[in-house]
Amino acid sequence: MRVFVFLLSLWGGLAWAAGPAAPAADRIASGLAARYGGLAALSAAYRRVAATPATDKVFKSQSQQVATGVLYWSRPDRLLLDQVSPQPEVMVTDGATVWWHVPSEKLVYRYRDIDVTGELKPLLVFLSGLEALTRDFDLSPAPADPARPGQSGLNLTPKEGGRSVERLTVWCDETFTLTGFGLKALTGETTEFFLNGLAENPPLSADFFTFKVPRGVEVIEEGPE
Repeated sequence: MRVFVFLLSLWGGLAWAAGPAAPAADRIASGLAARYGGLAALSAAYRRVAATPATDKVFKSQSQQVATGVLYWSRPDRLLLDQVSPQPEVMVTDGATVWWHVPSEKLVYRYRDIDVTGELKPLLVFLSGLEALTRDFDLSPAPADPARPGQSGLNLTPKEGGRSVERLTVWCDETFTLTGFGLKALTGETTEFFLNGLAENPPLSADFFTFKVPRGVEVIEEGPE
């Protein structure tokens, strides 16, 4: 779906998997819950790195798409991704409708049911449920990532089936400050967000996540295929 292309080209009680790795997942989940359990909103600058292994295999090449911008989130499930480079684009949802504005094409894509965009839902569920991660995810520690030195990762696999995302990985530093996250699609595509300058509880009103269609822009309705 086009909304996932954007993400790829832009991106209660604790329980955990049994085994020796479980304590690490418990520690990270507990730290994130303690740090962000009462969070109402956040903002952060991001660098997004997207890769498409299946396409790279066909064309015998390795390519990555890099973009930068600012992420805004507000409880319960409002999200705005304001891409700055390589070209301006905006994706915003008020929790019911997803808008994706591509100014260079003079187009706006509208998704009236957020459940249509299954690849976006796990991220919103994660942000809204930091205090109860295992309500919606199975947890396991992520392997060390050379691109994220000194950081700890927590893999979250959605318990609800039928999603386009196979796994969401959350990254934090030793103080459990959120430093980024990654999405892996069932088809193998990956999107990694590296966050900096994270602000907790910035003043974001509901109107901030209300999209107004610019004059002269065509609106394309998207939905289930």
